[in-house]
Amino acid sequence: MTLMDNRIHFASAPVSLSRRRFVQGLAAAAATGLTIQFRLAEGQPVPDLPAMIKRNPNLNAWVRIAPDGAVTVFTGRVEIGQGCLTAMLQIAAEELDVAPGRITLVSGDTAQTPDEGVTSGSFSMKLGGTALGHACADARGTLVRAAAEAWKVDASTLKVEDGSIIGPSGARMHYGEAASRVSLTRPVDPAARRKPASSQRIIGSSYPRVDIPAKVFGQPVFIHDLRPEGMLFGAIARPPAYAARVVSVDLAPIKAMPGVVEVVRDGSFLGVIARREEQARAAAEKLAAAARWDVGPALFAGKGVFEHLLNAPAEVKVIHETRGGALDVVSIRHKAEYRRAFQAHASIGASCALAQCADGKLTVWSHTQGPFSLRAHLAKALRTPEVSIRVIHAQGAGCYGHNGADDVALDAALLARAVAGRPVRVQWSHEEEMAWEPWGSAMIVRLEAGVAGDGRLTAWNHDVWSFPHSTRPGPSGGMEGCNLRSAWYLAEPLKASKPRDGALPNGAAGRNAVPIYAAASQRVTTHFLAEMPIRTSALRTLGGFFNAVSAEMFLDELAAMSGHDPVSFRLKNVRDERLVAVLSKAVEMSGWTPTPVSAGRKLAREMLGMGVGLSRYKNQDSYVAVVAEVSVDTASGAVRVLRMWSATDTGRSINPDGVINQIEGGMVQAASWTLLESGRFDVGIMKAVDYADYPIIDFTGSPKIQSALIDRPEMPPLGAGEGSQAPAGAAIANAIFAATGRRITEIPFTRERVLAALQA
Repeated sequence: MTLMDNRIHFASAPVSLSRRRFVQGLAAAAATGLTIQFRLAEGQPVPDLPAMIKRNPNLNAWVRIAPDGAVTVFTGRVEIGQGCLTAMLQIAAEELDVAPGRITLVSGDTAQTPDEGVTSGSFSMKLGGTALGHACADARGTLVRAAAEAWKVDASTLKVEDGSIIGPSGARMHYGEAASRVSLTRPVDPAARRKPASSQRIIGSSYPRVDIPAKVFGQPVFIHDLRPEGMLFGAIARPPAYAARVVSVDLAPIKAMPGVVEVVRDGSFLGVIARREEQARAAAEKLAAAARWDVGPALFAGKGVFEHLLNAPAEVKVIHETRGGALDVVSIRHKAEYRRAFQAHASIGASCALAQCADGKLTVWSHTQGPFSLRAHLAKALRTPEVSIRVIHAQGAGCYGHNGADDVALDAALLARAVAGRPVRVQWSHEEEMAWEPWGSAMIVRLEAGVAGDGRLTAWNHDVWSFPHSTRPGPSGGMEGCNLRSAWYLAEPLKASKPRDGALPNGAAGRNAVPIYAAASQRVTTHFLAEMPIRTSALRTLGGFFNAVSAEMFLDELAAMSGHDPVSFRLKNVRDERLVAVLSKAVEMSGWTPTPVSAGRKLAREMLGMGVGLSRYKNQDSYVAVVAEVSVDTASGAVRVLRMWSATDTGRSINPDGVINQIEGGMVQAASWTLLESGRFDVGIMKAVDYADYPIIDFTGSPKIQSALIDRPEMPPLGAGEGSQAPAGAAIANAIFAATGRRITEIPFTRERVLAALQA
């Protein structure tokens, strides 16, 4: 509670009281035994609370101090390989003045942690870190004031060393004793002040990742490694197509197979529980083969996906428009179309979950990115109250986006109900993962622009056709239905939530479609197809990757048509100085030689080229520029990415090495998307279910990378995890264009497509 301008601020909801009534209220509250804390700040405006604290307003939801001084902090954000928990520890340690190694961090547990939604969208530091930092600053200030009151000194004269408060005379009080004098069970104080950047020592340092040692030394940290006592293994009998339904099935022969403990049927959901994993898989495969299925309709009704995108009913919206220039008052006018295939997460570690039903409670261990959202949808599917379900996050083997983690959690829960008291583990095979997880949407982008005689853009039109980019469990995917796949196959099936396209500035299909270049007239239109024959959802960056790649490819074509070098053309048309800074830095690192692209050159057997890509993720997060050097074999069509250089501005970098990890990992992933990855479907299901049909980049194909970070300590942190994919993909595409003078317009740039462009 905070008193400002004679108003009580409690849980950020002000109530006006006279000073006399305020004092009377304090006396009444004290008579009940409540601990009241307030600060007079006459004439000062009340700062706004971070968004995640508004959602979880109590201080003890974020930080707790034990009587012995042990510190525990809580975050709803989860570790999915991005280094999130290391950065959270740094933030807590900095604001509390406690060594990171002495802090216990609890994350992603619906029974213990704040509900912060889904760990996605590069929001962990921007939202979660900001909230945790504010709460820890409040806790530190409260404890210091408690010591100051006990010692009858000014709080500003005290300092803290590793959780011990030190007075002017050398007196010491550890946090546990100070915490016994106050209550942290109250709303977070909006007026709490965090340390200025000039005083930070742990934030801004490349503190070693806390999750790496256990992974390097093979300790059981992944959900795939968990083996609780009495655990059984489950497997699902998969239909032959997405729309297939069971007509009839005989369960008796399956129950008689070796090791089988139980066979579960609920409508068209068929599963097996066995003592060993290979027994469960063998029984599930036999069950799927023995069942009679109504297969359902073929995908796209004989049409290709791009024909379907352009001709099926779509929700058409102009999501951004400015008026100024005109296409017909230009020296150059250009239009182009670009296409992207379905692409998958293709994680090396397939989705896995454990579930246990005991004493009327369900506990689920999952590598979900949204434990609270998963709990809500599990409750719907199982028709049970949310309070009877606990979801505990356990790390998976890597996925940024909506893969099968949530779906396999329901698989495990449905099986666990049949063997009360025994934990059931379900791990999908790689083939299951590829066929049954949500895919990243296929997309089409059409661009049209004009360039004036001085090389400046005058008009820019961007149209994008896309399926949904978020069908996750939770508010982003809609809460009126159930977004867990097996719920749709039950005897009393639930419907999926109606997909919605995310609005700007975060965006979904239209993410990064608004140009970063200063064309006077701009229009961005989305053509959103909510109905999807293949289930699509969040693949890292959503629509941002392909929208920005398309725009950067198009910009290089405009530069070539107007006789400009790609870098100088960008500098002529970009207005954001932070974009200029990262572009200049990446170009300097690469040794860029200004050269306009020529389409009429003679091709040798091997052609080398350098290309550039520039982006600000979501037009509101990290600034990234990438330069790529590629080699194109004109006889085979093979493209090798030789080297890449990146420059990144993500505001205040909590952990610089962690930011670079994310940037460089995104660059490698972008190279894989751009050159290799493409879904293949047939009849009623995805057929690209192994690494032969769906290859991903390996160590031999990964380029040498050099990265630079432009740290801005005075600025707030910006999302970095998805910042480099688009500029990296664009740099590769533009390097091929620079090497050959030919443009390939459909991702991935396979050998066949490269050869076709060279021979055109």
